[in-house]
Amino acid sequence: MILFYIFVSLIVLSILVMIHEFGHFIMAKISGTKVNEFSIGFGPRLFVKKYGDTEYSFRILLFGGYCALAGEDEKSNDRRAVTNQPWYIRLGIFAAGPLMNIAMTFVLLFLVFYIVGSPIPTVKTVMEGYPAQKAGILPGDKIVMVNDTKINDWNSLENIINSNNGVELKFTIKRDNITLTKNIVPNYDKKASKPMIGIIPQYERSIYLAIKIGIQQTIYFSKMIIASLYMLVSGKVSANDLMGPVGIVQAVGTVARTGFLNLMTFAALISVNLGLFNLLPFPALDGGRILFVIIEGLRGKPVDPEKEGFVHYIGFILLIALMLFATYRDLIRINIFK
Repeated sequence: MILFYIFVSLIVLSILVMIHEFGHFIMAKISGTKVNEFSIGFGPRLFVKKYGDTEYSFRILLFGGYCALAGEDEKSNDRRAVTNQPWYIRLGIFAAGPLMNIAMTFVLLFLVFYIVGSPIPTVKTVMEGYPAQKAGILPGDKIVMVNDTKINDWNSLENIINSNNGVELKFTIKRDNITLTKNIVPNYDKKASKPMIGIIPQYERSIYLAIKIGIQQTIYFSKMIIASLYMLVSGKVSANDLMGPVGIVQAVGTVARTGFLNLMTFAALISVNLGLFNLLPFPALDGGRILFVIIEGLRGKPVDPEKEGFVHYIGFILLIALMLFATYRDLIRINIFK
C-alpha cells in the first residue's frame, strides 16, 4: 500500500510538472519558436518520435519532464530560436508555464466544487450548544445580511464571522418568506481554530457556483503561497521548514488516503505553488528569465545570451543545493537516520 501511495504521488507531481512544460511548449508552437524536444520524464529514452523539427520522447524516470527550446541558453543562427524572438514573444513563452499551473489550479478546484457542490448561505445543520442555536437559528434559514453587508455566498459570510470574534453581529435571515433578525456573537472554537457561530451550510451543485468558488479559492491559495514566500524571504519562517521532494511525496500520499477529492484539492495547492514559485525573479526559474526579458525591453537591446546562460547555470546550481537541503530536512523529519 505504501508503494501504491508513492506511485500516486509521483504521478500527481509528474502531471503538474508536465502541465507546466506544456504551457511553454504550446506557446512556443503558437509563436513559431523552434522546440528541439518535448520530453515526458528524465533519463534514458524509452521511446522517441520526431514530428516536424521537434522530438517527442518518453524517458525512464517518470518524474516531470521538460521542453527544450532552441537557443534557450546560447546564441543561435536559427531565426526560430527563442533567443532570436522579439522580447514580448519570449515573455509569453516563459510566463506560459507558471500561468498554466495557475490555470490548472482553477480547473481542479472547479471540478471539486462541481462534484461535491458549493456551500451556500443557507443553514443545513445547527450545531448543538453553539451561538447560532442559542439565538434561535433553524435549519433552512437563509442568511441574507450581516449588519449592513449583503451576503451573496458562503465565503463572504465566513469572512465576516472569522474577522469578528467576540463581536455581536446582527444577522438578517429569511425563513418561510418571513424576514427575521438575530443577534449572534461568534466564539473562537479551539478544535476548528477559528471563530464560529455553529452552522453547517447547504450545498448546491451548479457550474456558475463552481466557477465562482474555484476562482475565489485559486486567489486564496495564491495569497497564502505569496504570504509564505514573503515570510521565508523575510526570515519570519525558517528554511528548516522547507518541504523537499520526499516531504511532498509523503504529503501527497497522506492526503491520497483520505479520498480522491482531497487529493485533487491538494494537487491544486501544489500546482499554484509550483506556478508562483517559478515566477520568482531568481536565475534558472521562469521568473529569472522573465526578468532578463523585461530588462531587454527597457534597455532596447538583449543581454548577451552566453552571460545570461551562465547566470541561469549558477542559479540552477543554487536551486539544486536548496533541493538537497530540503530533502535532507525531509529525511530528518521522518527519522530515516534512526
